[in-house]
Amino acid sequence: MRLILMAVLCASVLAGCKKDDSKAGALNVTLAYSGFARGCVTVTATDVDNAANTNSLNVAIPGNTPGSVSVAVYRKKDWGRVLSVTTQLHEVDCSTPALGDPQEKKAEVPVEGSLDVAFLVRANDADGDGYFSSDDAEGVVSGTDCVDGDPAVNPSATEVCNGKDDNCVLGESDANNKKPWYEDVDGDGYGSTLVEACVQPAETVTVSGDCNDNDAQVRPNREEFRCDGKDDNCNGMDDEDFDVGNECKDELKCDGKFACANLNQSTCKRLDGVNPVVWYVDGDNDGAKGQDAGMGCESPVDGGVSQSEDCDESSVYVRNGLPEVCDRLDNNCTGGVDEGCDPLTLTWTTAAGVGGNGDLAAIALYDDGRKAWMVGPDKLVHFDSTVGPNGTTTSYTDATCLGNWRAVWASAAGRVFAVGDTGLMVTRLPDSDPPCAQPIAPDSTSETKLYGITGIEQSGAGATVYAVSNQGRIFKWKAPYVPPSAHLSEFGSVSDNLRAIASAGTEGSLLAVGGDSGNKAVAYRYDTASSTWVSDPLGGSFDGFLRGIHVTDGRFAYAAGDNGMVFKRSGGVWTSSLPPVFESNGTTKAAIRDVLAFSEKGIYVATSEGHILFYNGTGWSSVYSGTASLASLDGPLPTRIVAAGTGGTIVNFTAPEPTPP
Repeated sequence: MRLILMAVLCASVLAGCKKDDSKAGALNVTLAYSGFARGCVTVTATDVDNAANTNSLNVAIPGNTPGSVSVAVYRKKDWGRVLSVTTQLHEVDCSTPALGDPQEKKAEVPVEGSLDVAFLVRANDADGDGYFSSDDAEGVVSGTDCVDGDPAVNPSATEVCNGKDDNCVLGESDANNKKPWYEDVDGDGYGSTLVEACVQPAETVTVSGDCNDNDAQVRPNREEFRCDGKDDNCNGMDDEDFDVGNECKDELKCDGKFACANLNQSTCKRLDGVNPVVWYVDGDNDGAKGQDAGMGCESPVDGGVSQSEDCDESSVYVRNGLPEVCDRLDNNCTGGVDEGCDPLTLTWTTAAGVGGNGDLAAIALYDDGRKAWMVGPDKLVHFDSTVGPNGTTTSYTDATCLGNWRAVWASAAGRVFAVGDTGLMVTRLPDSDPPCAQPIAPDSTSETKLYGITGIEQSGAGATVYAVSNQGRIFKWKAPYVPPSAHLSEFGSVSDNLRAIASAGTEGSLLAVGGDSGNKAVAYRYDTASSTWVSDPLGGSFDGFLRGIHVTDGRFAYAAGDNGMVFKRSGGVWTSSLPPVFESNGTTKAAIRDVLAFSEKGIYVATSEGHILFYNGTGWSSVYSGTASLASLDGPLPTRIVAAGTGGTIVNFTAPEPTPP
C-alpha cells in the first residue's frame, strides 16, 4: 500500500480528497497556527519499525489568521502500521531553513477510515513581513526577525547605514553604503588600510595615502626629510630632496650619482668602472712634473699631468731628460747614479793652513762656488778661484775685521756677514779697503755668542741677514749696513740655546735649531702671522744639540747635530728622523757639525771626527775621511761642495765630467 502525503486546504479532515483503492486507511494530520500569516510547514512521516521508510511534504501556510492546514497520510503496503509524524515550521515560504525543534506524534494508521493527528504551532510576525520574531518565548517558534515591529527590518532586507541592523545579521557591518575610513596606527593624521564602516571606527581618519603607518614622521604633504632609500613623504619617490640618483662628481672629480651617506645627507657615489689616477705637478720648479698632487679623475690642481715627468721632486738637479753628471744623484731618472763616472771618493782634495794655521769655524760659497768666505778665531779670509792658476786667498787683518767668528754667510754680490762672541758682527765686500763694518748685537754681554747666520737676498736693496745666539735671541740686520747700529735690531727671542738658522729665501721659511737647558734638541720657526718665533716640534725628545740646518726650499729642510741626529722636515712639519750617523768605528754616534742637502736622496753631513757622509735615501755611506775636525759644510751645487775645519783645513769636491758612452 502506498503512503501519500497530500495537502488539503480545508478545515474538514479528508474533505475533497480522493481515496486510493490501495489504501486501507489514513492519518489526517492537522497543523493549527497562530501569530503569523505567511510561512511553510514540513510534514514528515516515518515508519517506526524501519526509519528508512520515510517521506516529507512541504505545505504552504494559506495566510489565514488563525487557521490550519491538513495533510492526509497513507501508508505503503510494505510499511509498518505505526508511523512517526513530525512537523517543522519555515518563515516566508518553503525555501527558508526550518525553525526550532520538530514536533512529533506517533499514530497507528487504521485499516480503514482515518485517524486525526493534530499539531499546533505558534510564531510571532507582528509586522507581517513573513519573518518571525526572534524573541525566545515559551511555546512560540523563534524566528530570525530581530525587530518584529518594523517590516523594513528582516533577514531579506538590504543593509544600509541608518543606525539599525536592517537584515538582522552583523549589525551594519554588511551595509552596502558604508563610508571609507583609513587606519591611522601611528596617529599622524594620514591613514593606510581601508576600513569601510557606517560610523568612524577608533584610530581611523578620512585621509589616506600614508605609505608607512608605523612611523608618524612618514606621511604625505611634507618634505623628504631622511636619506634612507625610502619614500618619507609618500609621493612615490625616494629621497628626491637629496638628489639621489642624479649625476654628480665626487671629491676626486670622478663621475658618479648621489646616494645616501646617512639619514641627513647624500654623497656622490662613484660609478662602477670609473677610477681615479695620480696627478703630478712641478713641486721643485725644475720644469718637470713629478710631485704627487693627489688622486682624481681630473687633476685636483691646475696644470697637473697623469704621467710623472720627474723621479725626484725634492731636487732641481733631477728630472727626466737632464744629462747625467757626477754628483751622486740620478739626474736623468734612468734608475742609475753617475753613469760614466769614476768613483767620486777619488775626487775630494784637501788643503791645510788656508788663510793661516788657525782653525776655520765656517765657510760660505758664492758665485756658483768659485768664490768663498771663511771665518774663525780672528780670521776673515776670502778665496777667489777665478784669479790666477790656483786662485787667490786674501786675509783681512784690520782690527775692525777681527773677532772670534763662529758663522758666516755671503750674498750673491760677495758681501760677507760674520758673527761671533760678545754679540760681535761684521760685514764687508771683497775689496782692498782695510776696515770692516763691525756692529754689536743689541744688549749683548760677554756671555753672548752668535752661533748661526743666514741671509735673504733683497732685489735692489741688498741682503737682510738673521743671526741667532746662545741666549735664544734672534737679530735682524738690513741695508744700509753703515752706520750698523741704525739697521740692526732684535727679531724675537726664545727660551733655548740656538745654534743655527736658515731659510729658503723668505722670512716665512726661517727655521732655527739648537738645544734646551736639559740638553734636548729643539727647533723653531718664524710665524709671519704673529711675527713671533714658535716651537716646531721634532716629534719626540732627543738628547743633544742640533748644530746645523739647511732649508732646500719651502717644502724641505734638514737639521743635524749631536749623537748622529739628522731630521727631515716636509709638509710643514718635522716628519721623521733619518738613520743615525755613526763614527768610523761603527758604534759611536757621530758629532755632526753641519748638514747640506740637494735632494731627499742627496744629503751630506760633516762630523767633528773629520768625515763627510752621504745619505742616498736608504742609508749613510762615507764619501770622505780625514783627520782634521770639520765644522762647516757648504755648496751651491751638488757638483761643488766644500767643508772647513781645524788647522785651516779645506776639503773640496768638484765633480768631474762623466766619460762619454
